[in-house]
Amino acid sequence: MAGEVYPSEEKTEPFTPEELQLRLGRSIEVDEPADTQHDHIPLDQLVVDEDHHKKGLRILVRPLTRSRSVSPGNDNCQWLALRAEVGNPNQPRSKVLAVTQTSKDINFSIRIPQTEDEDRPPLWCELYYDPASDSLILWNRSEIPIVLTRISPSGRTDANFNQEILPGATQEVSPGTWRISVGIPVLDFRILEKRSTIKHVPSDSFESSPVRSQDVRRSLGKRSFTEEFETENAGIEKRLRPDDPCEDKDGVIIFVGPKDERLVFPLPNAAKTKEIAIPNGHALLEVEKDETVAIPAAGGGELDEYQLTKRNQIATTGASSVFTAEHSQVPDGVITVKVLKTRGPQADNRPPEIMHRNVIRQADIWLREYQSQEDLKHESIVKLYGGDARYLSLYMEHVDGKDLAARNVWRDNTTDMFRGSRGDAVRILKDIAGALHYVHQKKRIHNDIKPANILYSRDRGAVLCDFGLSTRTADPATTGGTPYYVPPEFIGQKLRGPASDAWALGVTMLYVLQKISFPDARGVRGHPKQLYWMIADVNRKQGHSSHRTSSSAVAQMQQWLSEVNEAKAQLNPRDKVELLVLQMLMPNPNQRVSMAKVMSELHPDKEIVPTG
Repeated sequence: MAGEVYPSEEKTEPFTPEELQLRLGRSIEVDEPADTQHDHIPLDQLVVDEDHHKKGLRILVRPLTRSRSVSPGNDNCQWLALRAEVGNPNQPRSKVLAVTQTSKDINFSIRIPQTEDEDRPPLWCELYYDPASDSLILWNRSEIPIVLTRISPSGRTDANFNQEILPGATQEVSPGTWRISVGIPVLDFRILEKRSTIKHVPSDSFESSPVRSQDVRRSLGKRSFTEEFETENAGIEKRLRPDDPCEDKDGVIIFVGPKDERLVFPLPNAAKTKEIAIPNGHALLEVEKDETVAIPAAGGGELDEYQLTKRNQIATTGASSVFTAEHSQVPDGVITVKVLKTRGPQADNRPPEIMHRNVIRQADIWLREYQSQEDLKHESIVKLYGGDARYLSLYMEHVDGKDLAARNVWRDNTTDMFRGSRGDAVRILKDIAGALHYVHQKKRIHNDIKPANILYSRDRGAVLCDFGLSTRTADPATTGGTPYYVPPEFIGQKLRGPASDAWALGVTMLYVLQKISFPDARGVRGHPKQLYWMIADVNRKQGHSSHRTSSSAVAQMQQWLSEVNEAKAQLNPRDKVELLVLQMLMPNPNQRVSMAKVMSELHPDKEIVPTG
C-alpha cells in the first residue's frame, strides 16, 4: 500500500510445486460415471444455460483416459449432465466435469497419472484464471511436451492451432474447446466466457458514458426482456429524445422500439445511477471514483455477493492499484482495496510468455498474501477482511496514516531523510517489533520489512502491511524482497528466517533514526550514488553468461553492507533503542536479537512469550 514504488525484486517468484501441493491440498481421484466412457458429443455442442453461468462455471472437462485426477480437492469441481444443443430428446445427457471459479481459486490443476495399461507419461497442467480476460493461461508442468489442439471452429488466427507446448512453457487459451495430447488424446476441455459484472454509474456521467442497449438488457437481467420480445421487436435501440416527458428521471433507461413504444425500467437508486455490464476486462480496475461495482456470487451462492463503491485512489503502479472503498458486507465504513494487475501498460509490446508469467506470478502472490494474512489478528498488523481471487483483490482495514516512505509526509522530498521525531522512532520500533514477534510466533517470516510497508500516524501508531512475500519458517529461502533489506547471511548460504526480518527492521530503523537516507531511493536512475542489484543474482550459479551478473550483484550488496556498517557505527550503545538496533544488525544471525527480546526490553513490565 506504499505511495510509490522503486525498482526492486519484489514478488518475482511463483510457488514451488511443494508449496502449491501443501497450500492447495492433495489431488482427489474422480470416478467417472460408467455411461460417459463412450460419450463423444463435442463439448461445444453442450448447452450451458444462464443458471450455470450464474454459478460461475468456467471450464468443462472431459478426460479421455482411464485414470483421472483433478485438483484442488474442493467443491469447485463436480460432474454435470448437459444436453446437446441439437440432438434426440431421448438421448442421454452428456456427463462432464464442471469447474467453477470460487473467490479462493487462482487456477485449476489437471493431473492424469500414468497407469500400467496405458502407454503414455503422466500429465500435469495448470490452468490459471486471468482477471483481465476470458482466456486462461495453460502452464505445462509435465516433464514431457504436450500437444495443444483447438477443436472449436474459430475466425481467429488460432483456428488451426496445433502446437507442441514444451515442459515449463505457457500458452494463452481463449474460450472454446481444446484437446491435450501426450502421444494419444488424454483430455478435452472447454473454456466458457465469464459472467458479466455490473457497474452502477452516477447519473451525472450518463451522457459521457454511452452504453449499448444489449449491454443494458444483459446487465438488468430482467425477465421482461424475453427471447420472444426481442424477436418481435427486432432492431430495438436506445435513445433519449429532448422532448421526452421522462427526461428528468435520472437513472432511467428508456428503450424505444420500431413502433415508438417506450419501455421504462427504473434502476436501483434510480435517481442517482444507471447500470452498465462489463462483459470483459477487469471491473475493479475500470471503476471510477464514486462508482459502484456489483460483484456476483462465486459458485452461485447469494451470501458472497457484494458491492464496492470506490472512493479515493491511494496509489497505482504497474503491479497494483490501491484505493479506498465502501464494502457492502463490511460494517466499519471505508476499507482499503488492493488489486493486483496481470497486464501492465506495456503488455501489448512484450512477448506473450512474459504476460503469461505475469498472470501466474500475480495470482500466486495474491494467494500467498491472502493465506498468510487471513488469520493474523494483531493491533499493529493491517486487518484483512477478505479477498476475491476472481479479481486478485484484497479487502483490508483502512489505516489513516501514510507509509514511512511517503514524500513530504514522513520523508523529506529533497534529502530523502526521515522527517519524524525521536518519539516517532520509539513508537515505530515498539509497534513493528510487536507485530513481528506475533508473526514469528506463528512460524512465519514477513520477508519484506521496509519503510514502504509500514503505515504510521501518531494517533494509531505503526501498522505492518503487505504480506505478499510472507513464507513459513520451514519454506525454502525466497529470492523475493527488496535488496537493501536482505541480510548478509544470504550471500553464499542463502539463509532467510526470523533473523532476516530483524535485520530488515534494523536497516529500516537506521532510516527512522536519521542515520541513513531512504535506502530504496538508491535504485532510482539518476541518483548520484545509484546502487541496485537483483537478489536472485547474488547466489546464481556461475557459468554461461551469469558469472558477471552474479559477481556484480555480490559486489554491490557488499558495498551496501559496508555502508550499513558505517551507519551502525553512529549508534549510541548507551541508548536503549539504539542498542537494540545495533543488536538487530549483528552480522551473525545466531547473535542477532529476537523480536521477543526487543519487546521485553521495550516493555519491561509486560510478560513476553519467547518465539520458538
